Amino acid sequence: MSVKARMGEQTRSKILSNQEASEKLLKTTECDLENRQAIEKALQHPAAQLPPQFETHFYQHQNLHQRRYLRQVNYIGQMTFLLYFFIDYFIIPDVTTLSATLRLSAVVLALIGNYFCFKLIKDIRLLDLILPVSATLCCGIWFYILSQSQSPWISTYVYASVIFVLMANLCIQVRFRPAVYNSLVMSVLMFLGVISLTNLQDALVFMVVYIPVCLLSLYISWINTLNARHHFLRSLLDDWNFHTLQALAHTDELTQLNNRRQFVHMAEHKIHAWPKSESVCLLMFDVDFFKQINDTYGHDIGDRVLQNIADIARKEMRRKDILARFGGEEFIALLSETSLDEALMISERLRQKIAQHEMCIDKKCFNFTVSIGVSSLKPQQTDLQTLIKEADLALYQAKQRGRNCVISFDVGMPEPPKSTVKKEIKSWIV
Repeated sequence: MSVKARMGEQTRSKILSNQEASEKLLKTTECDLENRQAIEKALQHPAAQLPPQFETHFYQHQNLHQRRYLRQVNYIGQMTFLLYFFIDYFIIPDVTTLSATLRLSAVVLALIGNYFCFKLIKDIRLLDLILPVSATLCCGIWFYILSQSQSPWISTYVYASVIFVLMANLCIQVRFRPAVYNSLVMSVLMFLGVISLTNLQDALVFMVVYIPVCLLSLYISWINTLNARHHFLRSLLDDWNFHTLQALAHTDELTQLNNRRQFVHMAEHKIHAWPKSESVCLLMFDVDFFKQINDTYGHDIGDRVLQNIADIARKEMRRKDILARFGGEEFIALLSETSLDEALMISERLRQKIAQHEMCIDKKCFNFTVSIGVSSLKPQQTDLQTLIKEADLALYQAKQRGRNCVISFDVGMPEPPKSTVKKEIKSWIV
């Protein structure tokens, strides 16, 4: 593949990644049970009432999905208003010049206004109101044009004004209440305009036709906004499920650390990403006499021991380090840009913190310890499997030397007996 093609592929991948990221509605920290219950309750509500904590998310979601539609439909509405000039030309020819001037001026101003509104305004609620408000203003202009004509077709032509309420309400996508307010204003404007142009009887007939059309358009507007909320809430629920399943796949349930699969994935990526001039160290540690703890105090206390070790280790690790439960009572940590001496110092501090920690059960307290094996990946090397194997050998030596100590890997270290060898490294990386 050529350099140009490779760069194009990277650009496309970056765009897709950005689009996928923009679709994410929830942060991982928001995926708690309380938020899920709030989402489910909102879905069951007849009006799909949005939970207050997700209103901002909803408007951001609508801005992403409806902004382009609202821009296009505004342009269509403006062109429709302008095209009515040709109907004016035949039905009210005595005000052709006035019609052309007012319609063209209104459309030019609307096009300029729309351009800057959609360029500068980020709030989708305001953009959702542009067409309804402009339709009401255009309705006023249209009735003013009719009032200046002496055409005998006026009493019939007023029925064409129904297009304004249809256009205003059918395009509402975000909030329903402004559609109601706008319809009330437009209805009053139309009724006053028809009364001034026709007699009371014709005005009543007009309202008989207009009111059902207005109510139908409001109903469709309500359905549009309701469907938008339902779609958003279902998307929230999908996001919640995605984050939860991802956490289950990558996180150890007991300790809330990374699990073995996630550790290997992250460590492989980090090793290849770090500068080759910097060394990388790995710690492997497990609980001394863990079986005795389980047998003496029970497995629930053994679980608490593991949780305490995870909490202590989490506090001792730096933000850039990768910590995980590797399996059973065994933990592992990858230390980036860390010399062997620094890794030994961190390991010793961790060992002491754990040894000093005391657990109490029914007023009886006990301590527990860990043994730690340390290995170092030299510059220009990127073999994680070798690094894990060397740390495992160092951990075995720490056990052989009495436990509760830190041992670094040495090339001359003997292999453990086959009966004590753990699973092969290849079987670890699943």
